[in-house]
Amino acid sequence: MLFSCLTSARFNMYATVLNQGPTAPGPTEDPEGHWVDKQDPDTGEITRVWTADDNPTEAGEQRRIIPCIVRGVIDGGIRVAGTTESYTPSGVYNSVDFVKMSFPANVKLNKRDRITNITNRQGEIIWLEEEFTSAPTVFDVMGVTPVVDPFGTHVENFALLQRAEVQNG
Repeated sequence: MLFSCLTSARFNMYATVLNQGPTAPGPTEDPEGHWVDKQDPDTGEITRVWTADDNPTEAGEQRRIIPCIVRGVIDGGIRVAGTTESYTPSGVYNSVDFVKMSFPANVKLNKRDRITNITNRQGEIIWLEEEFTSAPTVFDVMGVTPVVDPFGTHVENFALLQRAEVQNG
């Protein structure tokens, strides 16, 4: 892969974006189809998947792979630490994991997206559900912030990711 600038050369990882966008995939992807709500048999979670009209029983997934750099949150702040553990007022134990992701300015993410399959250049998955199935960890996008250089040019984006409560593994 040829990089056009030093900023893009720092994105030495890849991640899969799972999207449930409000509209169908663009005309170059699959113009003939419709959205179908499916229920995950293990978790009961309802997800929207794009189904092609030529085969309505076989649902497709809206996946795309983006270059990025993802780092765990290892330093604390006032409220943020890589893993936060607490008890809710009802006495339920709550463990939340956060990671930071930087990605190119031309990549669009929003809070409806999920990130999974975070790999290095060799294709090795970095975040796994080791206690359960060793499946890739799924993260929710908590928010996206544009990053600009000193001249005001949008050079990359930053997103805070939180481990999704329901994992697909």
